[in-house]
Amino acid sequence: MYRAVDCQGFAGGFTLGMVQAGFTLVGKREMQGGFGVANCEANRHLLGSSWKTEAVEPESWSPVNADVVFGNPPCSGFSVMSAKEFRGADSKINHCMWAFVDYAAKVRPYVAVFESVQQAFTSDTGLELMRALRARLEERTGEAYTLHHVRHNAVAVGGPSVRRRYFWLVSRIPFGINRERLPRYPVINEVIGDLANLGSTWQDQPYRSPASWWGEPRRSASGKVDGHVGVSNPLTRRVRDLLEAVEWKPGEAIGKVCRRHWDEYGRLPDSFAVNEEKIVKNEFNMGFTTPTRWPGDQYGRVITGAGLVCVIHPFLPRTVTHREVARIMGFPDDWRILPLRNVPGLQMTWGKGITVDCGRWIGRWIRDALDGVPGTDPWPMIGDREYDINLTNDYPTRVGQPDIVIESPKPRKERLMTEPEPAAEPAASGTRGRPRPGNTIDRDAAVYELIAEKGPVSRPQIAEGLGIDGGLAYLSLYRLKRDGKVVKQGNLWSVVETPTV
Repeated sequence: MYRAVDCQGFAGGFTLGMVQAGFTLVGKREMQGGFGVANCEANRHLLGSSWKTEAVEPESWSPVNADVVFGNPPCSGFSVMSAKEFRGADSKINHCMWAFVDYAAKVRPYVAVFESVQQAFTSDTGLELMRALRARLEERTGEAYTLHHVRHNAVAVGGPSVRRRYFWLVSRIPFGINRERLPRYPVINEVIGDLANLGSTWQDQPYRSPASWWGEPRRSASGKVDGHVGVSNPLTRRVRDLLEAVEWKPGEAIGKVCRRHWDEYGRLPDSFAVNEEKIVKNEFNMGFTTPTRWPGDQYGRVITGAGLVCVIHPFLPRTVTHREVARIMGFPDDWRILPLRNVPGLQMTWGKGITVDCGRWIGRWIRDALDGVPGTDPWPMIGDREYDINLTNDYPTRVGQPDIVIESPKPRKERLMTEPEPAAEPAASGTRGRPRPGNTIDRDAAVYELIAEKGPVSRPQIAEGLGIDGGLAYLSLYRLKRDGKVVKQGNLWSVVETPTV
């Protein structure tokens, strides 16, 4: 059996995936503090016992005899969720990637692979860094490694979420991946729906509902499951208060639901008292990552470190539980959560790694390469011993769509500095980007005329007066206010006497 060492695999998604792919885990190496180590230590019954953890400075990581080094060092240096000034090839956090490569150089594996966001490859500075990492490994080992940029998506390889990610994979043996098509792709109700009738507890409890086709192979043979308990904090309490008072539709984020509550009651729930004034002043724009109700009949989305407070159950009045998040990340129900109940920051660990399904998928292709039967599909060569393998969209983009349109591999286009930029579409006066559709311009004009004739008026009155959806009225008011044509006082809108041109 082939041997693999985890280097910055954190809470175990990649780790378990590699073990499921047939590898023997022979070591775990983490930064000081050992983020996520407890999750793996508590689940040696699934990960085996042939490994030891070293959570120390990278220079002190001891090498082991291994065929593969794998991990997922922090991706925040390229994540769009990070501040712009933090991102880029020179981001301090990228020292974790260099530490990964330096450790791989000590081990000298046949294959080294780490996971990151796709911007680590698609951005120019990211691609330069990925190439530099390969060069460092070759320099320190004296071995030639072929670099494979593997873009993938969790849902396309058997996982429950649309989670577009990237594997940096270098190999000194022939390696390849073939396109595959799965017979079915799960929606979120098929992933966690059978857990809905369980009680809220850390303890083991028996299943009470039949599992879906996706959930059945992930159920525990013991007939019991633990860790079905959520997080209780001020934010989740505000979420529950909103769920009890107004409708929270699938796909809606908290800002829209707060506006609905405000329109109906003229205030927010008491639990919002400290933030109410700010929320209303910002017109219910509450940020990029906020609690959102996931539609149960669609694919799952990305679980972040805030997953337990930002994901609203598809049909229950609460946020999701530890066990439900574990399911969404591909962990089987035998992955123990109860022993971790007192581990600080447990809720953060679920989103700081990769799905088990993706780890198992890439592990299987690595195992095939080690067996001497690598994938044979042709992929574009974009540099010296460098390939672009892109399977990001190899799944039905619409749930229930029977056919998957798969494009043939195409070379990465490197635009020359002398190549002219594509001409931009003409923009409407005072706007940026694409021109507004004619019906949007007409609606904005109708909203302005109604306010001029009957103002001051509220947004619901505008929507009723024009017979349009409240959301469309809101968008028109947003544009008119931005252009200096209307002003809001309290909940009422009036025209500006001298509109700003």
